[in-house]
Parts: sequence; structure tokens; C-alpha cells
Amino acid sequence: MLAFAACKKNDNSPSYTVPTTYTFSGVDSIPAKTMLSMIAELEIAINKGNTKGVAVSAAKLKGMYANTGSYFTDTIFSGVTLNLNTSSIQLQSRTTNSTAQTFINSILDSIGTNSTSVVDGIYGAAGVASNKLLSGNGFFWRQLFTKTMMGVLIGHQITDVYLGDSLNGSTSLAAKQHAWDQAFYLWGVPVNFPASRTGVKYWGSYTSQIDSGLQVPKVLTGINSNVTLMNAFLTSRAALANNDVARAQQQANIIIATFEKIEAAAALHECNEAKNNSGAANIAGNISESFGFWMALKFNTKRTIISDTQINTIATLYGTNFYNLTLTNLETIKSAISTIYGWDSIKAYL
Repeated sequence: MLAFAACKKNDNSPSYTVPTTYTFSGVDSIPAKTMLSMIAELEIAINKGNTKGVAVSAAKLKGMYANTGSYFTDTIFSGVTLNLNTSSIQLQSRTTNSTAQTFINSILDSIGTNSTSVVDGIYGAAGVASNKLLSGNGFFWRQLFTKTMMGVLIGHQITDVYLGDSLNGSTSLAAKQHAWDQAFYLWGVPVNFPASRTGVKYWGSYTSQIDSGLQVPKVLTGINSNVTLMNAFLTSRAALANNDVARAQQQANIIIATFEKIEAAAALHECNEAKNNSGAANIAGNISESFGFWMALKFNTKRTIISDTQINTIATLYGTNFYNLTLTNLETIKSAISTIYGWDSIKAYL
């Protein structure tokens, strides 16, 4: 990406240069990094159940989700210690709404119940298979948790909360800049992305996967989300640094619209992964990821392309037992998504 001069049509508007990296004066990333660290530690706790015979406490998991009980370990970023337990940040209260919170808590309860199993995970019996704690109907709980949280918490905080704050005309310019910083760091990419992809996490990883394509040739065959998002983040933050609020608002709308697409594309992507995988447990794991992304899209309050009816119709295509899904079923899900978003020519590569 090249730096470019950003000027509005109004002769009185400022003229400024948009940088090629997210390096601005006074950038604050602490709240965003705190939330991502909390999710990561929850994943570590959940993953203990992927070893047969290791029971995981649902009460502990739910305590971490609500940030009660002091279950977190402090994290250090670039020499700065993040005190997670005393941060006053609760993942639960920052999740989209009470329905989404109930869904996440039900996953954590199921992990607690299923992790007490001492048998192999197979059709009809919860347990561990291929290092995955699976329900009797093939739900890989850790991936279902992570992918849903990527939407109902990370995506929600970016599009509804922080970009919402930046669009709020009553907030100060400094508050708007703070909001954009949190939104950028929640994306989970380095400041010089996509030139560098070192340490990409959560949505930072998936925007790359759905851009680069699943198969060769190694060309951009996806929805161009990396460049779209990075340009919007850089342009908007540069605009706010120059008191060009109108342009920042335009970029916010671009990011909000792009997040709907990446949630849908990620669900389709995991169907491709499942079709190219082997082993019942591994395939069920991919389908769990896909379904998690679909649930994330369901709770996206800013989506404008897909309707509630269409989301619910496609959700039924997953059924209630992931072990039962065939290659034909997966192709049906892919086609249903690609038809709505106009991706028929690229659906095999997303």
C-alpha cells in the first residue's frame, strides 16, 4: 500500500498524508490487548479438556468469562504488564447481548460436562478424539467457543462499540482516536500489516485466509478484506489526527460493511477446510468452526446484506449432528452463502 494525500472537496478541509503503517501519536492499545489476552487464557483453560480424563470446571470458565474469581494470569506486552483480573473488563458484559451471552455460557457448561468423559469421542458419545473434546453430536467445543466469540465480542466491540463511539458526534476528538485504536488492535494484526503477518490472531488470521484462497495458485482470490480494512483504518486515523471527522466516518462504514462479509466468508472457508480434511473428528472440528462463524454473523447487528430469515435457513442446513454432514451437505451450505454474497466464482478458493 502506498501513502497518498487525502483531500476533501471542500477547499477549507485539511490536506494530509495517510501513512502506510498504523503509527500515530498517542496510540493506546491496552484495553484491546486486555480483551484478547482474556480470550486467549480462556482458550488455554478450555483446551485442557482436549486431554482424555482431564475435567475442566465450568464454574471456572464462566468465572473467567465474567471476570470473577481472579482466574487470569497477568500478561506482559512490550514490557507493559496487563493486570487482567483487576482490569474492570468483563468479556461477558462486552458480548453482543443477553442471548449471545447465554449461548456462550451454554458452551462453557457443556465443556464442563463433556470433559468428565473418560471414553473416546465418537458418534453418540462425548469424549476426546484426535485431541479434541467433542460432544456426542460432533461439536468441537473450543473452536465453537472461539469462532462465536470472534463475532459476538471482537467483531461487536469493533463495529458496534468502538466505531460507534467514533461516529458519535458528542464525543471528543481524543475519544474518537482512542476508539479507533482499540478497534484496530482488536483486529489482531501488526502495525505494518499486511506487509508483515507476524503474530496475526483471530480476525487478523482469517482476513488473510479468505483473501489468499485455500488452494493454489497463490493469488488473491478472496474478498480483498486485508487491503480494504487496513486502508480504512489508516485513512480514518490519519483523518482524525487532522480533525477530518467526516472522512473517518466514511471509513467506519467501510469497516462495518466489510465485517459482515468476512464473517460469512469465514463460515464458507471452514466448509472448504472440512471438505479437504480427513477423519470424523477433524471434519467435525472444521464444521464447528464454520457454525461458530455463522452464529457470530447471526448476532451481527450491523449486517445489511443477509436477512434474519436467510441466516436461520442456512443455520438449519448444519443440522443438529455434525457427524451426519456429508460433502454434499457442505457444498449446499457453501452455495447458499455464496449465492447471497455473490461469491459463486470464488467459493472454491475462500
